[in-house]
Amino acid sequence: MTTSPRTVLATARRLLLRPLPLGYLALVAGVVCWVIADHYLVAHADASMAGVWIFFSTAPVSMIFAALPTALFWVGPLVGALVNALVLGVLAERFGGRERGRSHSRPA
Repeated sequence: MTTSPRTVLATARRLLLRPLPLGYLALVAGVVCWVIADHYLVAHADASMAGVWIFFSTAPVSMIFAALPTALFWVGPLVGALVNALVLGVLAERFGGRERGRSHSRPA
């Protein structure tokens, strides 16, 4: 069975535009903004550990990329956030209840 790229993109869009994945992505964006603000606006006498929160908020997928060189190192949180949001979208669709016009009941 083959699926067209259009179908895959439509499915990903449908899953990512649900409230739970959007909330998660907003949370990750907030963490990234906080880390950037901490890095550039706050003077520290010692090193700040704020950067690890980006990886904590996108774990476990982002941890796979932690051993890569510096240029690819930051791909991990991006991929991790998208994969985690897709998983949340699947779970929200599966367990989130009924949608208008669709029945999840199975025939006997």
